[in-house]
Amino acid sequence: MSFHSAPDLTSAQTVTMRPAIAADVDWAAPLLFATGPALFSYVFASPSEQAKEILRQAFIQPQHAFSYEYTQVIEVSAQSAGLLVSYPGQVKRQADEKVQLVMARLLPLRKLPKILVNLADLTRIKQDVAPHEYYILGLSILPEFRRRGLGQYLLQQAETHARSCKCSVICLDVTYNNAPAKSLLEQMNYQVACSKTTARFEQMTRAGGIHRMIKNLT
Repeated sequence: MSFHSAPDLTSAQTVTMRPAIAADVDWAAPLLFATGPALFSYVFASPSEQAKEILRQAFIQPQHAFSYEYTQVIEVSAQSAGLLVSYPGQVKRQADEKVQLVMARLLPLRKLPKILVNLADLTRIKQDVAPHEYYILGLSILPEFRRRGLGQYLLQQAETHARSCKCSVICLDVTYNNAPAKSLLEQMNYQVACSKTTARFEQMTRAGGIHRMIKNLT
């Protein structure tokens, strides 16, 4: 990924990007979970702490939507500062199919009926990602590195990668109750393309619903 304008850091600090590795799991999985705790708990049909542990186990598995293999790490002077999980639409489709196999190994069978109901409900809310679109699953900065422009920097990196993949649109989902993320995205010229919810989703997650936000790259 190429670099854009530098974040608000001291002159002695350097910002770099690197692919995540499985050994990042101890800090990266909780940070990824924090991007959408209600959504992960809903998908895994599990309370927050259990869902966080499930995501931790999934993160170290290769070739699926929640894997370290689709994660980029931002570092400040060689210290891990945040992460970005993203992929082109065509890759997302394949990664989503493989995540079901991973979940089948990690989740107890007794949870399967509730998981299927929750996933069916989510399909009524979440929009598909087309092959020409680039999707951001999660973007987050560790607390001690926030308010320095690193979130905007990661979005710029995602847009650069999207263009290199010949994608003309970049998109992501934001829950109604995540006003700070929505505000940041609007500052970066993202727009709400669709907003949806269901009674079940509102009741089970307390997240309101989901905004699909997009930005045209052409």
